[in-house]
Amino acid sequence: MLVQALIAMTLGVGLAFWKSALLFQILEEPFHRAIAHFPQVEAQASSLKTLVPIEAFMINMKLATAAGLVLASPFILWRIWVFVVPALKPTERVAILLVLTMGLFFFIGGICFSYFLVIPLALEFLLRYNMDYQLIPVWTLQGYFDFTLNFSLVFGVLFELPLVLAGLAATGIATPQFLAQKRKHAILAIFILAAIVAPSADPVTQTIVAVPLVVLYEVGIWLSWLVVRRKKIGTA
Repeated sequence: MLVQALIAMTLGVGLAFWKSALLFQILEEPFHRAIAHFPQVEAQASSLKTLVPIEAFMINMKLATAAGLVLASPFILWRIWVFVVPALKPTERVAILLVLTMGLFFFIGGICFSYFLVIPLALEFLLRYNMDYQLIPVWTLQGYFDFTLNFSLVFGVLFELPLVLAGLAATGIATPQFLAQKRKHAILAIFILAAIVAPSADPVTQTIVAVPLVVLYEVGIWLSWLVVRRKKIGTA
């Protein structure tokens, strides 16, 4: 199984490296969209820079590795599933499949939310901040890559909130009733968190970041009700 997973990973990385120009285009798209709003930016600031000869190659390898893992992950997960499924009960199989599917769905949703909305807003805010101080933003490829990666991972994790709440209900740490009663406190905490992670201090941007998390909290309450109900049916 390990050999097959390594082969799949190698093939995925090779395919991604072959399409490296497309990966670079996807990576730089939010930057170009943001810079287009500032025609006064000088030509030297309208593209990303590299500081060392190997920088572009290393970023390319990182992108290819990440994309290769994504491409190979269905096969790798399938092989792991085939290996462990004989030891699972039918109810456990369904539960694990649901958790994996929903976890992947929420994580990808968080990355998409970050890529299409949060990162462009953050870049526009930072560009405007530089302009206010008469500074010319000269950003490196490595710095930009780390910036986008960190934002994507943060929101990918934040979007796992419904599964976290469902897990609390499943283990008995928090009941659906408790989660519903603490809704106002949760919304306040979400807006405080949004004020921390939002790329801009203006209320509109913070609301854009906070509203999806509030919706995900409600989804988490709904999932916790389903988990508790299923546990009661299973123990009846």
